[in-house]
Amino acid sequence: MRGSIVRISCLLLTLLTAVPALAQFSVATNPGLAPQGRYVVVRDHTQVFFSIMHLGLSPYYGRFAGATGTLTFSPLDPTKSSIDIAIDPKTVSTLSDQISRELCRPDALSCAKFSKIGFKSTAIMRTGDTTGDITGDLSLAGVTKPVTLHATFYGGMQGPLGQNNYQLGFSAETTVKRSDFCLTKIILSSSVGDEIKLSIAS
Repeated sequence: MRGSIVRISCLLLTLLTAVPALAQFSVATNPGLAPQGRYVVVRDHTQVFFSIMHLGLSPYYGRFAGATGTLTFSPLDPTKSSIDIAIDPKTVSTLSDQISRELCRPDALSCAKFSKIGFKSTAIMRTGDTTGDITGDLSLAGVTKPVTLHATFYGGMQGPLGQNNYQLGFSAETTVKRSDFCLTKIILSSSVGDEIKLSIAS
């Protein structure tokens, strides 16, 4: 069903299990039952969370919002699927307004110069009935490196609020090194780790 909209949101999935009024809707956890075609990411439903160890004691968290992009989904053979995602780095936010601003500076994400964080898949490997590894190119702060996302398919369903579309739910995780993307001059660089964990609610 081409033109369907992907509403990939952990919040939506939570509502489906928590609100009795939505109990009449069922989620199909078999990816083979989803319509084949192009799905559009809805920007106010997708978030990217990141964490980095601070002083080796505890992770410090932040997030990006406003993702856009498309998923071309092949349910009978997910390895033939593809995904292309873009995120505005200016949407970065943490618990500290100062740190959030510093992360956009020229010696960090350089949000004014590089207006897009991008991920484009190059290969997909199925690792289970509802899991897979998505390898692709991550472009961050002007540097492009290959990364692999470990993805989980939660299910699909017809729009629960009367929308004329089919919706899918995914999440993905990966770990990257900030040094690989030349992010060695970010604020408090000497007190945070090199590895950045990324969690995507898509």
